[in-house]
Amino acid sequence: MPYESDRGVITIALGGDIMPTRKLAVYREPEYLKLREILTTADATFANLESLVVRYGEGHPSVRTGTHMVTEPELLDDIKWLGFNMVSCANSHSFNFGEEGLLLQNKYLDAAGILHAGTGANLRAASSPVYRDTPRGRVALIAAT
Repeated sequence: MPYESDRGVITIALGGDIMPTRKLAVYREPEYLKLREILTTADATFANLESLVVRYGEGHPSVRTGTHMVTEPELLDDIKWLGFNMVSCANSHSFNFGEEGLLLQNKYLDAAGILHAGTGANLRAASSPVYRDTPRGRVALIAAT
């Protein structure tokens, strides 16, 4: 009995930066829903999470990091709805709310079931890959900035 992974076909959808600040699942334009179909049918769908997942008032805003991009944890369901299941957190906004904010973000992503790479409680965790197992094979994500 051959496994699906033996066929050598795996689909990966690659997105750019995402920084949701409001619901994504409310829109019904045909082109938007077609994009969602592409993203949700891929075996692995990746984007760079170019914001920090915290609630307003959590963490300590850094004075030296410029614009503080925030995605409320409740919006992670919309990111998943759109099809993203792997995100990079290694970017210029990782420390917008200090170590506390970074660790809160990882907690929220874990709770939402979104795989993430590029940040962690220590260097080993931050530089380790995450893996998405699919019937067609395994996809690894390593993120660095």
